[in-house]
Amino acid sequence: MGLYELQEQVREFDRRFGWAGDVPEHTLLHMQEELGEISRNILRKTGYRKETFDGEEVNDEISDLIYLTFKLGNLLGLDLDEGWNRLEERYEKK
Repeated sequence: MGLYELQEQVREFDRRFGWAGDVPEHTLLHMQEELGEISRNILRKTGYRKETFDGEEVNDEISDLIYLTFKLGNLLGLDLDEGWNRLEERYEKK
């Protein structure tokens, strides 16, 4: 499945759950929230925090972040396939 198909899947998911009217600003805030949850678990894994690391939770949070990335792309009218195809070229220039 390509990125375009995943973007379509996210669009359908958002329609089904009534989230198609979300705005980019709120989606970005949700992305930051998910990244914070991932960060908290990484701090647990490295011993900086005393709570137990939960790999399943990290997996779920990363999946949420990926979903939100596709959602943000949809809300901004972006073709993530196109951006992905330019990725290697952009990295080579860095």
